[in-house]
Amino acid sequence: MSLAFRPAAIALTLLAFAPPVSAATLYAIGGNAGPSGGQTGLYTVNASTAVMTWVGSPNIAGDYDNSLYNGGLAYDPYTDRLYGLGCDATTKSALFLIDRTNASMVRIGYCYSPNVGAFCSGGLAFDVTTGRLFALGDLGQPPYQRTSLVELDPATGIATKIGDNGLAGTYLAGLGCDPQTGVLYANGFKGFDQTQSGLFVVDKGSGMGTWVGGHGITEGRQMHYAGPAVNPTNGVMYSMGSFTSSQNNLYMVNKATGLATSVGPANPNGIGTDGALVYVGTDILDAVPAAAEAQPLRAWPNPARGAVHFAFGLERAGRVSLSVYDLAGRRVSVQTEERAAGAHRIPWDGGGARGERAAAGLYFAVLRADGVVIGRTSVILTR
Repeated sequence: MSLAFRPAAIALTLLAFAPPVSAATLYAIGGNAGPSGGQTGLYTVNASTAVMTWVGSPNIAGDYDNSLYNGGLAYDPYTDRLYGLGCDATTKSALFLIDRTNASMVRIGYCYSPNVGAFCSGGLAFDVTTGRLFALGDLGQPPYQRTSLVELDPATGIATKIGDNGLAGTYLAGLGCDPQTGVLYANGFKGFDQTQSGLFVVDKGSGMGTWVGGHGITEGRQMHYAGPAVNPTNGVMYSMGSFTSSQNNLYMVNKATGLATSVGPANPNGIGTDGALVYVGTDILDAVPAAAEAQPLRAWPNPARGAVHFAFGLERAGRVSLSVYDLAGRRVSVQTEERAAGAHRIPWDGGGARGERAAAGLYFAVLRADGVVIGRTSVILTR
């Protein structure tokens, strides 16, 4: 997809961006919706107190049509469209367009004909940095007993598979994208261990999920199906999760460790034990690092035990900067030099600015030319 980005401004670090967001609103959607008793309800959420304010439901009481109770939410600030992922009355998974003023929904289209229910409990996220709509679901095809990352066509809802999230027993359901960095996060569990939900980072090129850490919640369904949302102003991640075996609450989630911290009172509006979150507002674009036409940035070998080479192309000569960040957004390495137009590669020895060896784990590389972000990728160090 081709996007017209705003005029470029020099970005000093991964978290340096143009004017801050002033009015982005946190929305939630889930089951057991309060006033109507419908299967799906939409709320606005106060992230400081966890108090949720009822917006509306697309269903009458007891009606299971358009069920997004553990589906996903995503927002496209370029078109000001709020999307939902879930099932309709025929139990077929579909992409919906949601009117956030009253929660009414229109079905855009069904997602995946080989397995019609593949995304009834799937996650959904819009990547502001690339303009792509991603989803998670169980495609029901070999290799079995795992979930997969797909890209959805926002005009039709049709899913195109990118890749599986991991080994058998890895189930990722909640999905969210950091608007500041473009990093794709997911909630789920691995190795059939449904006693501990955790946070993952999902590679947008392969679909592979990398475990960050457990949420530390031991009650109920934890955060298996909850969709996370990242505040575009300060980068703080929020997610819904179990407070008791039957009650849900809002949590802050540490992006570097996965650990969840409860916010406010338990279950203020009866949203149930699952629920997706998303920040909404066209001013989210103000939080996105300026970008020119994106150039491919590739890392190899990946995973890597030692040195990593980053390959890219330049349309014109300029001052190139390659920065490497850890999961917490800390810059561990930066290399800056003048480069001519054409194909290039920059090696990284896996060390920090003071020569120390970086720990094993997932890292993100950001390429800038004359201060403008032109490429991003991720690499796993195995050590």
